Amino acid sequence: MNDVLRALIVDDEAPARRALERMLRELSGVDVVGHAANGLQALDALDVTGADLLLLDIEMPVLAGMELAARLYPAVTPAVVFVTAWPQHATRAFDVQAADYLLKPVDPQRLAQAVDKARMQLRTRSGEQRVKALEAALRALRSEARCADIAQVWVELGTGRLRLALEQIEWFAADGDYVQAHTAERGYLMRDALNRLEATLPASRFVRVHRSTIVNLDAVTRVATATNGQLVLTTRSGATLQVGRRARARVRATLGASP
Repeated sequence: MNDVLRALIVDDEAPARRALERMLRELSGVDVVGHAANGLQALDALDVTGADLLLLDIEMPVLAGMELAARLYPAVTPAVVFVTAWPQHATRAFDVQAADYLLKPVDPQRLAQAVDKARMQLRTRSGEQRVKALEAALRALRSEARCADIAQVWVELGTGRLRLALEQIEWFAADGDYVQAHTAERGYLMRDALNRLEATLPASRFVRVHRSTIVNLDAVTRVATATNGQLVLTTRSGATLQVGRRARARVRATLGASP
């Protein structure tokens, strides 16, 4: 194993990723080679960077940290150090042979100890065996993750987070660097980008109708054309959504509406 650990930071909150990177750059023998906001992005980053060390949050949208680690195990993988605000998952972390388990806010000294543990764990493994096993696991997991439709998303709620089933959501709207998930009752903030979210949604049910809007087709109850030629969708809660000019023909065809 190379003495320099290639570290990949996986956390859905950008401030947490930046803080962890600053602490890692203070340690000798560690090179931060990439960031990811969820487990699916981490699969791509692992393939590109060949990271030795995975700093992994647990509660994330799309593919959560514990789920990613559990699916990779027992294949020989990068050393995993969980970095989370949730102490209750510690037992499961060591079931997948995590090198260490850190609680937020991260203490720099504990982080250094965790990196040392990860280095010792990696030294016991055959480098060639690890690379081959990881490549095979990544291929299988990427195929599985991209073929499977997600059934729910995580949204922000006060000081915590709430899991919403996709059928509850009528539409998603871009909100600066975030996304608003709208149910019949209210909107919820999501720490995600609309383009990235779109790639994870089941295309048979969720359609991009505007550069800033993705609609749940099951929630559409009416399709109408305004006097100005604008195509307008009405959802079951009574919300009206405008369809972008470039998306009109595709939306009409998808919904079976007349031209």
